[in-house]
Amino acid sequence: MPYPSPNPSRTARFKQSANSAWALTRHRTRQVIGLYAFVLIPMWVMFFLNKTVLFGIWNVFGIVPRTLDFGSVTGIFASWTMHGNYAHLMGNSLTLVQILFLFGIFERNAYRTVIKLIVGSGIMTWVLGSPTTIIVGASGLIFAMLGYMIGGAVFARRWGYFIACLVMGTTYWLILKEGLMPQAGISFAGHFGGLVAGLVIGALSNHGYDKQ
Repeated sequence: MPYPSPNPSRTARFKQSANSAWALTRHRTRQVIGLYAFVLIPMWVMFFLNKTVLFGIWNVFGIVPRTLDFGSVTGIFASWTMHGNYAHLMGNSLTLVQILFLFGIFERNAYRTVIKLIVGSGIMTWVLGSPTTIIVGASGLIFAMLGYMIGGAVFARRWGYFIACLVMGTTYWLILKEGLMPQAGISFAGHFGGLVAGLVIGALSNHGYDKQ
């Protein structure tokens, strides 16, 4: 019994869709790996350089709120690479591994988004913090990324982030709850400022993932 030959146009469309899906998967995978290198390697390299070569000087360039000098301005852009001790660095790194994976999957240009969040959280920390403190660490960036996910899910209808927030809800809630409670040695301004910056940037984000 003869069988009808496959429709050439349908076969071509299927191959095109398969190729597009494979290309997108490769791009997202490379982006996740690239994000780990882009964020985590500078944190670890500067931590060990600061401990072994710079003798702690690097952390002096943290954010000094509402102070316009070279050190404080440097901190706005680079305080996420400054950590007080190994536990501080490791805690932030483990959290970033999870969140950076989601950014690599759901963002069209995750590097640009992360840079926006670094600068936004740094500026908000500079505005809100106490001028008698030096604020260091990647916690502000972490809270900015969480705020971006929440803002994108709620206001911009980024469904990938919405699902991630539901799945990881308990973990993210505990991070927010602990980070926003006033505690000695922890910058509330850095956490809250990062969260606000992330919410605003996330709410204004487009559907870059959904359009592809």
